[in-house]
Amino acid sequence: MRAPAAAALVVLAVGTACHRPAAAPLNPRAELAVTVDNQNFLDMDVFIIRGGQRLRLGMVPGISSRILMVRPELIGYGTEVQFEVHPIGGRGNPITETISVRPGDVIRLTIPPN
Repeated sequence: MRAPAAAALVVLAVGTACHRPAAAPLNPRAELAVTVDNQNFLDMDVFIIRGGQRLRLGMVPGISSRILMVRPELIGYGTEVQFEVHPIGGRGNPITETISVRPGDVIRLTIPPN
């Protein structure tokens, strides 16, 4: 049952590298921003999965948006992660595909209505 729910999540990674000059160095102390657009009526707990470890980022109320920040020590250059959402009072824990992130990236996660 996990596979159909996973397809419902939409992740868009927007690297800040496209917004800075080519000579600008990567800031290894920059946080990763996860913008969550919860279009579902249920509140959602949002987790990041890195190296098999699942860490809770926060909760996003139903029909709202929130920006969740990930500490820089959890994200290195080219770290592969997945995002998991858990509907509070609901079933299933959809998981995104694996994406590569680096400090300073902005990730947009959309949770569609059911």
